[in-house]
Amino acid sequence: MKTILVPTDYSDVANNALQYAVELAKFSNAKIILLHAYQIPIPSGEALTLMVPMQEFEKENSKRIKKLEKKIIAETSGEVKIESLIRTGFVSDEILDVAKEKNIDLIVMGVTGGSKLSEKLLGSNTTSVIKQTHTPVLVIPKDARYKEIEKIVLTCDYNEPLNENAIKRFTQFAKLFKAKVLVLDVEKPIAIPMYENNVVGEVLEKSLKNVEHVMFYSSSDDMTEEINSFADTHKCDWIAMIPHKHNILNRLFHESNTKKMAFHTHVPL
Repeated sequence: MKTILVPTDYSDVANNALQYAVELAKFSNAKIILLHAYQIPIPSGEALTLMVPMQEFEKENSKRIKKLEKKIIAETSGEVKIESLIRTGFVSDEILDVAKEKNIDLIVMGVTGGSKLSEKLLGSNTTSVIKQTHTPVLVIPKDARYKEIEKIVLTCDYNEPLNENAIKRFTQFAKLFKAKVLVLDVEKPIAIPMYENNVVGEVLEKSLKNVEHVMFYSSSDDMTEEINSFADTHKCDWIAMIPHKHNILNRLFHESNTKKMAFHTHVPL
């Protein structure tokens, strides 16, 4: 892992995610790219609005992010290499663009627990990025603190095709931390597949052959609750999920488990 992208809006949640990313950078000797994206306010209606010149917005944002960059350099005594960027545009779009331009290995973002309305209708920049990017995204809950990554629970649905490229990327992280992988398949109570007869399970086993791992099965009507409970019980440091591509009908009538987990995870996702 060479480069970590950390978007920030300077909130407490974003600052906590940045501190987590700093510890990851120390561990892996990675560079951090700190990004702040903003939109220029556009006046609407008949109200008289005093507009601040675009140059002033850029100047203020540049000062603020440079101040944060210097703070990280001072706190780490220059141990962590850091570069700061500001972009004008939609936050998720700018994150995706920078991830491609800078060949980012990991995007680290914070998230707060959302209301039912925000989850279903509005979402967040974090879940928008997860949905669109091919770069791994690490979601940091607002109360999470960095500690050594020893156990990772990998949630897997044996009824869905396995994204072998994503599994390959995942194993690289597991090897980096020398972490034990706990593979968890959560099914509805009515049907739990037999691993020995499952092609996806066999491919997954082969992919993880050089990583210490154990297979688990569970049944529950609430996948989010079950995964969080499993992670807590087994004292896991990360939860890993591989989002599946769904057609328009599935998106309309079925809630995304990845999106739901992003809002409600207890540990970094």
